Amino acid sequence: MGVRRVLLVVMLVAALGCWPVVAWAAGSQPERRTARGATPAAAAVASVEADFNNDGFADLAVGVPREGVGAAELAGAVNVLYGSTTGLSGSGSQLFFQGGGGVTDVAEPFDSFGAALAAGDFDNDGFVDLAVGVPGEDLQAIPNAGAVNVLYGSTTGLSGTGGQFFSQDTTGVLGTAEPEDGFGAAVGAGDFDNDGFADLAIGVPAEDPGGAALAGAVNVLYGSAAKLTATGDQQFFQGNGGLIGVAEEGDFFGAALATGDYDNDSFADLAIGAPFEDVIGVLDAGAVNVLYGSAGRLSGAGNQQFFQGNGGVLGTREEGDAFGSSLA
Repeated sequence: MGVRRVLLVVMLVAALGCWPVVAWAAGSQPERRTARGATPAAAAVASVEADFNNDGFADLAVGVPREGVGAAELAGAVNVLYGSTTGLSGSGSQLFFQGGGGVTDVAEPFDSFGAALAAGDFDNDGFVDLAVGVPGEDLQAIPNAGAVNVLYGSTTGLSGTGGQFFSQDTTGVLGTAEPEDGFGAAVGAGDFDNDGFADLAIGVPAEDPGGAALAGAVNVLYGSAAKLTATGDQQFFQGNGGLIGVAEEGDFFGAALATGDYDNDSFADLAIGAPFEDVIGVLDAGAVNVLYGSAGRLSGAGNQQFFQGNGGVLGTREEGDAFGSSLA
């Protein structure tokens, strides 16, 4: 991987809330503190809003992925502010972190809990729930494999009690937990099969499908009356299941996600950023794949790929553009 790509990866780290990929990009393993503890050039933190207590007022969850928790530096946290007739208020706000308030697991250095957020009613009980990406989570001896915590809504707001914890070590979740995968670096919620339960897409941008280092992938968990489930989990990556493109080294497919019903057929669809995709010989120009929902869930059938200078998309693809590094 060339110097230019290394610099672009570092820029993406900052955009993802300091999620560490410097060690992978350089093709070596420097000391974790060096790779993960540097001050970002621009720390963009994900925020989402939803009605977690179903009182008719939107609430706001704010990721704080560099929050220190006790002695655990950069462990990460999430603040939640609740809406009211006078707007958002700090009164009655909440602070969540791993190991506190019933949230699964323990706050550890460099976990980056809160680096990505997605809201959806995964169990269709009328209370919106919150998925929290923890891309720096270590699984046993596997550094930075990544994980996702899920907090569920109630009349009293979000709660860690009864929450869930998913990783590629979770039974039913496709893929293998590997060092530096960054499972949970991006998350997106939508009802892809229109069954009334929100589903969760999870970006794994440093996954190595077919041995292609850092090519990236996306896992999709489906909602149910029993909350999110790994049963029937899907995994998507370029060149598989009909997806346009080829899984190539350093693409970072899944670094950004966005959901929406793009064709207004009542099924939510999924846009996936691959910001370091090489497009027609242009290094790191970037691209976006779009998968469409159906009664049979998300599918590669009829998927699309967009990049600058093609299919009417304005702009010219140029080296290092990183088209698809963020989506909304």
